[in-house]
Parts: sequence; C-alpha cells; structure tokens
Amino acid sequence: MAFEHRAKLFVSENVRLIAGVLLVLGLLCFAGAGYVFVTPTTQTLTEQTDQQTFSTRVDESALVTQATPLYDEGERIENRSVYFTGISPELTFTMNTSVPADQQVEVHQQLSLELLGVRGDQPFYRSERSIVDTTRQVQDGLVSTTATVNVSDVSQELAVLVEEVGNAGQFLLRLQMNVTYRTDAYQGSLQSTVPFVISGNSYYVDGTLSAERTESTTVTREITRPPSPVEYGALAVLGLLMVGAAAAVTRVEDRVDPEELRTRIAHDQHQEWISRGQFPTDSEKQYISILTLEDLVDVAIDTNRRVIHDPQIDAYAVIDSSEIYYYALEDVEAGEWLEI
Repeated sequence: MAFEHRAKLFVSENVRLIAGVLLVLGLLCFAGAGYVFVTPTTQTLTEQTDQQTFSTRVDESALVTQATPLYDEGERIENRSVYFTGISPELTFTMNTSVPADQQVEVHQQLSLELLGVRGDQPFYRSERSIVDTTRQVQDGLVSTTATVNVSDVSQELAVLVEEVGNAGQFLLRLQMNVTYRTDAYQGSLQSTVPFVISGNSYYVDGTLSAERTESTTVTREITRPPSPVEYGALAVLGLLMVGAAAAVTRVEDRVDPEELRTRIAHDQHQEWISRGQFPTDSEKQYISILTLEDLVDVAIDTNRRVIHDPQIDAYAVIDSSEIYYYALEDVEAGEWLEI
C-alpha cells in the first residue's frame, strides 16, 4: 500500500504538471496519426527477372559384343554400376545440355578422360584424352552429343604405366565435364568431375556427371502504398487515452486529501512503533496535539513508548503518565470525542 499512497500523493501534488504532460502527449499522438494518414509509404522491392536455366547431364551406355549369362549379344546396357571389358569393351557417352528455347544460344561441350599419376599428394604424370569437344548454335533448347571410348585401349595403356612405375606411385582416372554457354543476356559454365575406375576386367563411372545453373537479372523498383488504418488508428486511440488520462488526473485533486496520504505513508513507514487500541479520555490527563504523525512517532521513540492507533476516530496517541500526545486527521472530531 505504501507505493499506492506515494503514487497518489505524487499525483495530487503535481496535478497540473502531469495533466499537462499527458495532454501534450495526446496532442502529439493525434498529430502523428494525422501525419501517417496523409503520408504514403514508399517501399523498395528487389526482384529477380528474366530467369533462365542451363543444365547438363552425361549418360553412359555400352554395347554387349558377345553373349554371356549376364547379357544377350547386341544388347545395350545403360547407366550401370559396373561394366566388363570382355563383353563391353567400348563405353558410349551422351551429353545432353538443356538451354532456354526460342533464342540463339552458343553451347560449347567438352568431355575428357584424365589420367593422373601421383605419389602421395604430388602428381608426376598427366595425360588427357578428349572425348567430346564441340561448339554449336541452337534455338530449340537442347544440345545432344554422343562419343565412344574404347575402354580396353585405356586399360592397356594404364597397365603399361603401372608396370613401369611399380610401387613408386599410383594412377587415377577421372572424367571431366565442362560446358560453356552464351546468350544475349548471359554467359557462364557448367562443370563436374567424377572418378573413372578400371579394376581388372571391370570398369565403372563412380558418380554422376551433371550440373545446373539458373541465371537471372536483379531489378529494383519502388512502390507507393497508402498508410494502413492500423498505423494511424493506433496512434489516434493512444491519443484519446492520453487525453482521457489527463482529464482523470485533474479530478484527483478534489478526491484526494494529501495530508491523509502523508499520514498513511508515515503509518506504513513506522508501523513497528504503532499498535491498534483505544486511549483513555480521562479529562485529568493533559492532551497535547502533535502536528504530524512523524513527529508523534519521534515522541514515542524519545519516551520509549508505542504509538496507539484508535481506528474509531482515526487518531494516534502516545500515552505518558500525565500527558497524552496525539495526532488526528480531523482534529475537531477528535477533540469532541476526547471531550477536550
């Protein structure tokens, strides 16, 4: 309750200042609402336009040259996890590049088989076999190129090199894809690399050769939109609340007794010295009126006595042998009750 009493006392003692501040704040809110209402909002938008997608994928297939328990002679097997040089000595690669249609696009397709000799992390030998190297102008959105590699020849070449090097190093094979494109608006490249493994009488492509890229043009533009009712409406409502609060504060001065609030605050501060009860109305004792409750508490402290609070007449007293020191909010009523 002490905080509530202090707050009420502060308001009662500063009614005009608080009401003035609230009124000014309310007017500022109304002004802000009016400004928001008449001021449109400009927003900058960034968009990606003229999007074009370029993609490439390499598929492989092999022709079976002799009948086996696995495959029939003349059968073409595609995108398998493993092939065999004894029955499929040649591997065919098909590069399919998709580009935007209905426009002129220049596409350069490259596919190569790189043979790299390394010791640890350091290379000591490198050779490259070109499989596909073409440049074409297209308008239908698709470039397709097919080329064949004799894996048996590659295997024999690799065997010779391995025998020559022995344990001094090792050889790695890898397929490298590189596709470049050019349009009126864009140019770029698509790249991918995967290992190509030859092990004994088998071989395989360890992964998928593919890549995709989307090109776009960044466009920035400004748009103007009217203010939202929520924006200026919230300010207007806040302004009304401020003005209403200012009107309510002005009525506090008539409803609140500052002296009573000070007494309540003093009561809360010194309640350890105050006890509820009734003090005697014996006319033989001398009644001494004290101006404030704080002063009465000082008397109690000085005389090592307690303050008695009589809630019936809302009066406080310190009772001595021959005197009664008292304080009451309504001194006239207290005097009549005490018959003094």
